[in-house]
Amino acid sequence: MKDKRPPMTGRPKFDGGSMKNILKLLYKSYPVLVPITALCIILSAAVSAIPSIFIQKTLAIVKECVNAGNLNWEVAKTEILPIIAVLIVLYVLSMVFITVYTQLMARITQGFLDKLRCKMFDGMQDLSIKYFDTNKHGDIMSHYTNDIDTLRQLVSQSLPSMLQSLIIVLTVFFLMLWYSVWMTLVVVAGVVAMFIITKKIGGGSAKYFVKHQKSMGKAEGFIQEIMTGQKVVKVFSHEAKSKEDFDKVNEELYNDSYKAHSYANSLGPIILNIGNVLYVISA
Repeated sequence: MKDKRPPMTGRPKFDGGSMKNILKLLYKSYPVLVPITALCIILSAAVSAIPSIFIQKTLAIVKECVNAGNLNWEVAKTEILPIIAVLIVLYVLSMVFITVYTQLMARITQGFLDKLRCKMFDGMQDLSIKYFDTNKHGDIMSHYTNDIDTLRQLVSQSLPSMLQSLIIVLTVFFLMLWYSVWMTLVVVAGVVAMFIITKKIGGGSAKYFVKHQKSMGKAEGFIQEIMTGQKVVKVFSHEAKSKEDFDKVNEELYNDSYKAHSYANSLGPIILNIGNVLYVISA
């Protein structure tokens, strides 16, 4: 039976649809553990952001005692000790939630990647011979190594961090509104500036990281084929030509890697300095 699927050319693009498919596969693989893990991440993030309110209350009580000229601990402890007890409970809950979700994420990540590799291998069995003749073996293998390792980082680190950061931001935002609306607007303006710069620089970084993955696959494929066909290369005296081709592939990998990491490394200091300026304005 003739394969009617369109021929595969190059690497697929990673976009919003790809992220949606990954989340669907992740939920389909672990329909119970994924919601439990997400709930633990949300609770740990919320619980870790709330203690700032109690710290402010404790400082306010101490300030009132100092202003009143009453420095007796026996008077202040009746108000401070209940707050400290609540803080201890919150921190213990936060540690419990973090421990649970990290252990669950370890199990989910490795199990999900195991199933994904099996699915990729089964799909590879249905590919035509033409696909293996027109694509370098090293590039094909890089899907099982580099791409899967990138997915591991996405599932085990990026997704939990994104969810945790989102909950912390929302919790802190409402706490800021509760304290001062005008100060919140100042901070929001700074965050908008950070978002615009991050989108600009992060977009350039993402573009070159995609090129970096392609260049890495090309380099691995070239090295694998040259090492496998080393005898043929020597018989036809193509050592110099092979070295010349390798230098081109290696230089391309260097340029893409350099540009990708230069964008990524410059983003942190820029955001840090914007945060410092925002702190000065707020002060």
